[in-house]
Amino acid sequence: MNAVTEQQEEYREDHDFHGHTLYPQIQNGGTAVIFVSLYLLLLAFFIFLHSVSVPQEERIRDVLGSVSIAFKGLSKDTPAEKQKTLSGEEQGTQEFHAKLRNVFETAIPLVESRILNAGSRFQFSVPLEQLFSYGSLDLRDLKQEFLQDVAQTLIKRNNNVSTDLEILIGAGIRLPDDEAIAADLASQRVNLLAETLLLQGVPSRNISIGMEEGDAGLVHFSFYLRPNLNYQFRPNGGSQ
Repeated sequence: MNAVTEQQEEYREDHDFHGHTLYPQIQNGGTAVIFVSLYLLLLAFFIFLHSVSVPQEERIRDVLGSVSIAFKGLSKDTPAEKQKTLSGEEQGTQEFHAKLRNVFETAIPLVESRILNAGSRFQFSVPLEQLFSYGSLDLRDLKQEFLQDVAQTLIKRNNNVSTDLEILIGAGIRLPDDEAIAADLASQRVNLLAETLLLQGVPSRNISIGMEEGDAGLVHFSFYLRPNLNYQFRPNGGSQ
């Protein structure tokens, strides 16, 4: 009897007074809500993708623009209107500076560069620890190839315009005296840099080296136009 009563109760819960089966009214409405939710999620996802892709596209354009500038040899700091009016000599200088910047910045992450003397001198300040192992004359990995690239760039430049390289190394608080200079590490390092460039084919007349007080952790590479074809320190053409 109890079983029959329970079955009747279940039947009444699932049927109306006319005996029609009752279905949950939320079924159709729930499907619509789920569909709209999925649609909004997809819409939000595509909006997110678009917001991410636009800055990347801009960055890609910037990179491609920098590559184009490097290959064309024009500085991105020079306005486009100015580039159109540059003379052949000025464009050659821009190209030389762009190639040097590419060589130094590719090999040395912490290099600093600046243009001096109204654009006639281009200087790179390089931390010595990026070139040499600590406290020694040993060049770090790939720095031999870096100096080869510097030499090739300077040689190619001198085929068109006489250009010199000055290497100036910091000696610390004070310069070494004449008796101690041969054993001084800074002196040995700057001489090694010059000798390496000479071995790569750079003419000795295009290289000068020196030491200065202070900047003990830096070496400065300065490229500048040679005012004449004479030797800088041997105007009478003496032996090198």
